[in-house]
Amino acid sequence: MYRTFSVIPAWFRHLELPNIKRLIRCVNLCIQLSFSTAPKKNRMPADADIEQGYNHPKDVELETKLSVASVANPINQHTSSNDTKANAAFRSELSERHKQISNTLQGLIGNKGIGSKKIKLEFSDIEVKIGPRKLLKGITASAHPGQVLSIMGPSGSGKTTLLNSLAGRIKTSNGKILLNGRPPVKAMKRYIAYVLQDEMFFGTMTVREVMYFTARIRLPESMKDEEKIGRADEIMTLLGIGKCCDSIVGTPFQRGISGGERKRLNIAVQLITWPSLILLDEPTSGLDSSTSLDLLLTLKELAKNGCTVITTIHQPSSAVFNLFDNLLVLADGHTFYYGNAEGVVERFNERGFLCPRTYNPGDFVLELAKSKAVTDAMFTANNATGGVIDPSVHARKPGQMDHTMTKKASLGSITEKTLSKGEEMKEVSISTDSADLQTDWNDSFASSWTTQFKALLTRAFIVKKHSAFDNVDMFQVVVIALIVGLVWFRQGNSEDAIQDRFGLVFFIGVFWAFFPMFQSIMTFPTERAILLRERAQGAYRLSAYYTSKVVAEIPLNVINPSLFILICYYMAGVNDDPRVFFSFWFTLILNVETSAALGMLISASQTNIKKALVAASILILFSMLIAGFYVNSDNIPTWLRWIEWLSYLKYTFGSLATQVFNPDLEFSCGSPSQYSVCQDGNNGPITGTDVLEVQGVANLPLVYPVVLMGIYAFARISTYFVLFYRYKPKVQ
Repeated sequence: MYRTFSVIPAWFRHLELPNIKRLIRCVNLCIQLSFSTAPKKNRMPADADIEQGYNHPKDVELETKLSVASVANPINQHTSSNDTKANAAFRSELSERHKQISNTLQGLIGNKGIGSKKIKLEFSDIEVKIGPRKLLKGITASAHPGQVLSIMGPSGSGKTTLLNSLAGRIKTSNGKILLNGRPPVKAMKRYIAYVLQDEMFFGTMTVREVMYFTARIRLPESMKDEEKIGRADEIMTLLGIGKCCDSIVGTPFQRGISGGERKRLNIAVQLITWPSLILLDEPTSGLDSSTSLDLLLTLKELAKNGCTVITTIHQPSSAVFNLFDNLLVLADGHTFYYGNAEGVVERFNERGFLCPRTYNPGDFVLELAKSKAVTDAMFTANNATGGVIDPSVHARKPGQMDHTMTKKASLGSITEKTLSKGEEMKEVSISTDSADLQTDWNDSFASSWTTQFKALLTRAFIVKKHSAFDNVDMFQVVVIALIVGLVWFRQGNSEDAIQDRFGLVFFIGVFWAFFPMFQSIMTFPTERAILLRERAQGAYRLSAYYTSKVVAEIPLNVINPSLFILICYYMAGVNDDPRVFFSFWFTLILNVETSAALGMLISASQTNIKKALVAASILILFSMLIAGFYVNSDNIPTWLRWIEWLSYLKYTFGSLATQVFNPDLEFSCGSPSQYSVCQDGNNGPITGTDVLEVQGVANLPLVYPVVLMGIYAFARISTYFVLFYRYKPKVQ
């Protein structure tokens, strides 16, 4: 602290002359600065300075200004006292908030901690190549239960690549990854959480719906539904997303939660199961420093209860940096530093790289890792290790920090250390002996098939209903139905109207093939990332997912075509017989479901939307051309006539035509007439059977819907197998 030294008499300081007052303040400032002790150049703060808090130059300047102002104006002394009280209240409020995080987690996790399934992760000589380029060049480190391992480095240094390698998302060209001393097995994925930078969610679902779905699907069957919902609510409150729980996540066309809230939701869905190993890719990106500190304190508390935490982080604040146990710094794919986070400044000071006293240690080490001159010098001088390795990180026992191995600071003490205020240490023993590490892994799903189906059905219905009840789509259907009804308005029963009625039947069949198919094309490309992530986590069976999706879409696919038929059927006068109306409606719904199933098959086969649209267009146009409307089947060359049976629209058109043009429907003869019943002096009438014969439509009213059902079943079963083989999670 600077000494306050005033040589100006009090009676002189209270003169009303402004110029004299300014002179007094300048003299006081000069005298105070002359008595201050100048810090040594490049001096690093001592341990005592860190505990008690050392002054930033801006703080010194502000303190000096306040001292001068208080001397010049006694009223400011009262204001300074109020500020001190407010500051004390602020410290107390911050401390209480962080203690609340600790208490909430302790209440959620309980006295048993994360559980017996603790994971020690070790990796050595990790190398990753993409073509001729090496992204990682022999990275070696380890993470233990009870520790937070932070991975830092400049952009492009390989942080995310390393994390993907540890998660098994990409293959390594060299090196070993061991979990509890053994190579990873498939069953371990249920105990590992991987939080990506930008996770995909169904944008039309609310935060509450996302959390409740995750809780029901991933928590064990032994837990009651109320307990699952309660845990989801508590985690939302813990991560500060409870206030936005009824807001949708958001889509490109609908505004939802903010980027920071989306990031915390991303973490919340992974914390539902209390994973034994958490991998986080830049979890604080997009968050303010206060929220970032709360998040790291939460991760610190999870680690304290037996979880292993590995996180990449970009530009941590000084408070966040103080929470790291071990630090791995990457530079151009090399290990630039690995060791105790608290010792990083000291280690680089020993090598002649002095950290300015006003620098955040995290910023300091990132600046060094970004410097080409420094990295060249480091890797040349430390060829054997590839960087600075802190020897204490190998000497320490796993799960211990601050060289006291069984003592872990509570969140309150961590907070108070940040605020330069002491706190008692809390005893928490984390055993990482080889006997306590999990070696047998349960590969069964947490929930039963029925529970998964119910939860997935609810989600599928929520997602699908937004497109089924979309205002734009419904407006489109109503407008087209009105246009159809007006163009074919109340057709007569003369021979001239026969071809018009055929055209109406064909148009309705083709329109309700295009509409559902192109809607289904967008299904899997948009859901692919979500499906792969959830399958990689072992959240549910693919059969439960696919069955629930099909069941949810069947009733919702009925809404728009039913609305269309109700408007245009009687307006156009298709056939006034009520029995024909219901059979016509059933066939149209069957056509819609078959088209949607074929669209879903194309969507699952082609992850590229443009290619999927091209494939769907070819299928529809091919089916239209040979369906029997544009070209009579008798006019197709004999050797090519068989191809018409490959058109699924032929069965739709044939079924609709045989229902409308039944024997009870009669038409009056025209002049001249192409029907035999109207020739040679006969005056008809022309029946529906006569029309089908002339138009070349086989009168098979029962065969057409049965074949459509067969095509529908084939498309659904084929889609499942395509999903099974093409949408396998990329976990090594």
